[in-house]
Amino acid sequence: MKKRLTAALLALILCLGLIVPASAAGFSDVPATYIFHDAIAGCVEKGIVSGYADGTFRPAASVTRAQFCAMLVRAFYPREDDAYAKWKSTGWFLPAAALLKDKGVMFYANEYWTQPSVMNISVTRADMAKFIANVMQEKGYTVSDAAKSAAQAKIADYASIDGYYQDAVKTVFALGIITGYADGAFGPHDTMTRGQGAVVISRMAQCMSAGSGTPVPVPEQTEAPTVLSSGKAVTEENVLEIINGLRDAYPEDVDFSEGYTLGNSSPVRTVTHPYPRAEDPNTHTSNRIGCGAWATLVSDAVFSQNGFPPRKVPLTEARPGDVMVQLNAAGQLVHVTSILSRPQTDKDGKVTFTVSQASTRGQSVYRIHWDSPYSWKQGDPYTYDIYTRYPA
Repeated sequence: MKKRLTAALLALILCLGLIVPASAAGFSDVPATYIFHDAIAGCVEKGIVSGYADGTFRPAASVTRAQFCAMLVRAFYPREDDAYAKWKSTGWFLPAAALLKDKGVMFYANEYWTQPSVMNISVTRADMAKFIANVMQEKGYTVSDAAKSAAQAKIADYASIDGYYQDAVKTVFALGIITGYADGAFGPHDTMTRGQGAVVISRMAQCMSAGSGTPVPVPEQTEAPTVLSSGKAVTEENVLEIINGLRDAYPEDVDFSEGYTLGNSSPVRTVTHPYPRAEDPNTHTSNRIGCGAWATLVSDAVFSQNGFPPRKVPLTEARPGDVMVQLNAAGQLVHVTSILSRPQTDKDGKVTFTVSQASTRGQSVYRIHWDSPYSWKQGDPYTYDIYTRYPA
């Protein structure tokens, strides 16, 4: 089965026997339009990461503690782990882990970092922040208290972050290495993906680019983007070009149970999440799994996660790449899809259009379906809210 292109979104390292070198352009699930394409390509070029034998990179797969340790060593301590080769006989990751221990970067106790059962657990955002902050400190970079305080003020769920991790989280947030979700939360317990791992390594290198001392924060985007994720102008033709690329990566009926791990950090979440779900009005739709994840992934693949904020438009003004929220008579969310065509209205006022969607259709897992027909007419029990990211 063809592998998926997601977001979210890291077993970034060459796990012995499983992974072979490849160029980013050669990964079937990392096309040029992928949100983390450039970061992945850079890490591959430097030998920090690679792909799997089947030609995929699997950017949405989670990265383990062991894999991230190896990644850090390859990126920032190249060749130094040769002195720790003796460790390899008891675990492929142990030369890297032992080196990080001696550098003062490893913060797990000895009885943990030497154990595969512990190190093969997916790394959380809080743990990754701790590793990153320790590497920055070991390399001689410091972040001012003022910058940390400013970062803390921006983190909506700061009070929920364990005190042991708070300084590290403030550090990486201030530097722009790991930032928050669209709702301002940091999500300390969420796991990181292969694609995200490539991004944080790239951002760490960017922060260190000025030499030892105070790191240079990754600059925030100050101007609204004017082009799509492909670098082309914002036109329906160019939007459809990106969507057609997704058709290749996600053929009809492909398993989408993996979802879109970056969904909660997408601007799309700000407009879809507030709706109460018809199944249980006390809950909200997810942008990481199911139908909401697919619509979010398509939108981000086209417009990226930077800029192009969503805004509501009438159904009759929908365009390819827009997000459609289907509602019942009570205004509760029933389904979320991605618009594929401009709606057509007949003489009786019936509006017809096509969408792509992730749905179960009576099956046990979500699968991708293309060119699904939809229609609406005044008086129908269901209505549709449309959100576009095309510039006004």
